[in-house]
Amino acid sequence: MRILNGTKVIDAEPGWREALLHGGRRVVIDLGAGDGRFAYESARNDAASVYVAVDPDAAALAAYAFRAGRKPARGGVANAHFVVAAVAALPAPLHALADLVCVNFPWGGLLRGLLQPETAVLRALASLAKPGGRFQLVLAYDPQRDSGAFTGEPLPVPDETYIDPALVPAYGAAGLAVEERRRLSREEALAIPSTWGRRLLHARPRDVFLLRGSVR
Repeated sequence: MRILNGTKVIDAEPGWREALLHGGRRVVIDLGAGDGRFAYESARNDAASVYVAVDPDAAALAAYAFRAGRKPARGGVANAHFVVAAVAALPAPLHALADLVCVNFPWGGLLRGLLQPETAVLRALASLAKPGGRFQLVLAYDPQRDSGAFTGEPLPVPDETYIDPALVPAYGAAGLAVEERRRLSREEALAIPSTWGRRLLHARPRDVFLLRGSVR
């Protein structure tokens, strides 16, 4: 498994998973983490939990991984970790690791996999959670304006008329039981420490939906 040590990509030591779980702290995985800001900021504000940013783009993760590795007086945090991995090839040490799996403002293939929805993507997400774990998705997509999200045909708008009949059953079949679905206010959405999310929200008004539930 590849991780970031500062800005350098290295192979994780064999005991990486055991060291992360030591002490029984809650583990939160941010899948499709982008630049890793969510994991870094959350770790600074929640020392009782461990945050793991997972994204295939090591260069995107590097800046926040570097910040996390600094001395505490300079903003460093020991409870933030950065893993270089794609959804289609999640390394074994991440399986059944998380108490909570988050996906914040997904884009590209991850967004398509969640909205299409694609069984392989949903099962990969579910595989990250411990038995009895939770998941939380924050979705914002406008097919009229987000033509650069991915190649191919636009997807339906992720609102109530699509989420309830299309996503909820498909998620359930993949082991993701949706228990809450609601629109977020602009203030709630902006409070999520996501660089990409704030860029989307500042560019133009858009609906943002939160989906929460349990992993079976």
